[in-house]
Amino acid sequence: MAIIKKIILLTLTALMVVGCDYNSNSNIDTKTEGVVYGTIIIDSCEYIRGKDKLAHKGNCRFCKERRQKELEELVIKLKEK
Repeated sequence: MAIIKKIILLTLTALMVVGCDYNSNSNIDTKTEGVVYGTIIIDSCEYIRGKDKLAHKGNCRFCKERRQKELEELVIKLKEK
């Protein structure tokens, strides 16, 4: 009886994990020749969504701040030499 309870619990847990709906932060969707393109934000980075593909835009605020910090660290290292 305990094994059946564990199997039922495992099944319910698996259904909850698999049944979750993916909620994307889609800003703009355009349709070109049947393919929908749009912008998705994942972990504070912007990606262009296409047919089964994602491409990083590289101009999002998080990446810009990270790139600026890397440049500042590089300048400090170059001044030390």
